[in-house]
Amino acid sequence: MPSPIRASAVGEYVEGKIGALQTGILADNSSARATLSRLRRDINGSSTNWMAIGNDIYSDWPVESLGNPDDDALAVKAVTTALGLYALHQQSQSYGVAQLRKDGEPSISFGRACRMIGRNNGANPQGEATNNGVTRRLSAAEAAPTFEGKVWFFRALIKLMRSDDNRIALNYGDFARDLYLIQQSGNANQVFQRWSCDFFYQPPTTQD
Repeated sequence: MPSPIRASAVGEYVEGKIGALQTGILADNSSARATLSRLRRDINGSSTNWMAIGNDIYSDWPVESLGNPDDDALAVKAVTTALGLYALHQQSQSYGVAQLRKDGEPSISFGRACRMIGRNNGANPQGEATNNGVTRRLSAAEAAPTFEGKVWFFRALIKLMRSDDNRIALNYGDFARDLYLIQQSGNANQVFQRWSCDFFYQPPTTQD
């Protein structure tokens, strides 16, 4: 299966998982909270505890679109990472941090979400993408030689989103798609190019 098609299937699977999980979290469902806790522990930098999170990852794995998970380690890694970062982002938040797809609503990409960091405290004022801490972490993520190294910086940026008072949301379906593509050298550059455009580009304003 061509990589972009598989990447989109990864994103759709993650969006469905997070949609159900976020509904449960906002309804204060104890099972959803327990799932969030398991997934969050997995993204804290330690080794993955597969027996703890295996049911969350594999129980409804979409074989028709993603095939056997044993045959695509990149897909498993992208799904696990996206879910873990969502769990970290959602921790202690009273609103849904995942933007779920709606007709006509522009996707909040990782680059666009990073652009929002600090807008309310003056560190990244409206119309300027000059938050040095954010740009430094994005640059470091791009330069990191391994996927795990990139995820270390993604985790730091997600923590900044969580602590920001701007209620920053992220389209985790599209993020999961990009996490799949980033693991392939031929696609990683295109992902960071899109994120850079979303972070820095300012569309011209129109005046009546």
